[in-house]
Amino acid sequence: MLKVNKILSDDSRNIKITSTFDYIELSRKGLTVKQLYKILDYINMTIKELSTIISLSERQLNRYDKEHLLRTDISAQLIQIVELYTKGYELFEDRDKFQKWMDAEIVGLGNVKPKSLLDTTFGIQMVVNELGRLEYGIIS
Repeated sequence: MLKVNKILSDDSRNIKITSTFDYIELSRKGLTVKQLYKILDYINMTIKELSTIISLSERQLNRYDKEHLLRTDISAQLIQIVELYTKGYELFEDRDKFQKWMDAEIVGLGNVKPKSLLDTTFGIQMVVNELGRLEYGIIS
C-alpha cells in the first residue's frame, strides 16, 4: 500500500491515502492531471494507450494543466487500475513479467489481453479475479 499511497496522495490538496476507504473521497474530489502522470509512470503506459482506456482523448489530456481535476468516473477507474497493477506487481514479483502478462492473450479471459479490458470497471474486475485465481493456483 505504501507505493500506492505515494502515487495517489496529494500534499497540495491535503489528500493523504492511508486506507482503501480514502479512495472514495479521492475519486469524489478527482485526481489531478499531475497524479495521472504519476499513475502512467507506475503502470508503464503512455498517454496514447491510456486515452483508449479512459473516456478522454490524447489531445484533450495534453491540453489540461497539471492541476486540472479529472471527472469522478475517470478518477475512480484510474484508482482501480492502480490497485490492479499493484496486485499484479506483488503477485508476479516482477514488473516486466506482469507487464508481459497484461499484453498476452489469457485463456481465462477469453483469449484477450488483460490490458484491453481496462476500459470498463467490469473488465478491471475480471482481470482482478483472474489474478486471484493465479494467486491461489486455480488455472482457468
